[in-house]
Amino acid sequence: MRLNRHPALLDRMAAQYALGVLRGGARRRMEQLAREEPAVRAAIGHWQVRLSGMAELQPASEPVEAVWCGIEQRLGWKPVPPHEPAASPWWQKLWEAPTFWRGAAAAMTVVAVLAAGIGAQMAQRQPAEATVLAVLNNAQSRPALLVSWDAAARRLLVQRLDDTVLPGGQVLQLWALPEGGKPQSLGVIGRERAARLALDRFPAAAPALAVSVEPPGGSTNPDGPSGPVVFKGPLIHSPL
Repeated sequence: MRLNRHPALLDRMAAQYALGVLRGGARRRMEQLAREEPAVRAAIGHWQVRLSGMAELQPASEPVEAVWCGIEQRLGWKPVPPHEPAASPWWQKLWEAPTFWRGAAAAMTVVAVLAAGIGAQMAQRQPAEATVLAVLNNAQSRPALLVSWDAAARRLLVQRLDDTVLPGGQVLQLWALPEGGKPQSLGVIGRERAARLALDRFPAAAPALAVSVEPPGGSTNPDGPSGPVVFKGPLIHSPL
C-alpha cells in the first residue's frame, strides 16, 4: 500500500513515528518508506518540527538528592544504611520529584498531538464525549497509556500505546495516587490493548495516576501495588 494515496493514514503514522509510539517492525517499515517516498519523508519531517518544541517546556533540573537515593534503594541499586530508616513509600516520594510535575506540560503537548494526529483512530474506539484525563509515560518518558473519562457511562477508557510484554499471566492495574495517601485501585486493565473500567466515583484529591504489573486478578497488597510500577503521570483533567 502506498501511503501517499491515503493522506489521513499517512499523517497518523507520521505522528506516531515522530512521537515514538510506532515501534518494532512497523517503525522499520515506516523508515523504509521514508527512504523511498518523498511524501512520507515530508510528513515525518512536519511532525518532527512540530514536536521539536516539547523539550523547551521542560527546563533542565537535577532531582533532589534524597529522592534519587530513595529510588536507588527501592530498586536495589543501593543498600539502605543500617542506622537509616527505610525509605518512604514510592507514592509519597513521587510528590518531591520536580521532574514528575514538569511532565505535566509535556503530557499536555502529547494530548494535543494525539488529538490532532491520532484522533481519527481513537474516535473509532471510544465515545466522542470522553475527556482525556492523563497520558502516562514509561521509564523512558515515552507515552504508554491514554486514560479518558466517559461521564455518561461512568467509566474510565484506557488505551495502551506501549509494546510492553507481560510474562505469564501477569496483568496491568491502574491506580490513583492521592497526595499524601495510599494508592487507590481504579481497576484491573488486564492484558488487552484497550479496557473499560466501571467507576462510580473517582478518588478525590488524586492528582496523578500510575500502572503496575500484577498477578492475575490484581494486587495482593491491601496498601497498593504488589508489583513494579511501569507507567505514571499527572492528571490533566479531573472527572469530578
